[in-house]
Amino acid sequence: MRISRTEKKTVIAILVKRTVSFFFGMCFLTLFFYGIGTTQGFMDITQLLLLRLSIVWGLFLGVGSLYGIILTFWLARKGWKFLYVRGLGAYIFLGIFGVLVAAAAALIIVTAGGNEI
Repeated sequence: MRISRTEKKTVIAILVKRTVSFFFGMCFLTLFFYGIGTTQGFMDITQLLLLRLSIVWGLFLGVGSLYGIILTFWLARKGWKFLYVRGLGAYIFLGIFGVLVAAAAALIIVTAGGNEI
């Protein structure tokens, strides 16, 4: 029985994947804290800070995912493989998620009138 090795990934692909994973985790964590804060009665300034952090992490996630999409196309230029298609779908989903989180957080800030600090 012959053991086959997986395809070696470039350093930039690993860095992009881990960076996008980090941004997704931070975006999800700030949304989680915002959700907890609305039920537990966090101070308004803390809620506003969490919303602003959600905007920042969401935009970073969107830009990182866009870079991941471009990198996936660049790496898959020799032929489509299932691994690249699956990664491309993940980057598209995470990019849309990040942009939607940033837009929703900005809408909440504007609607609540919490633009003054």
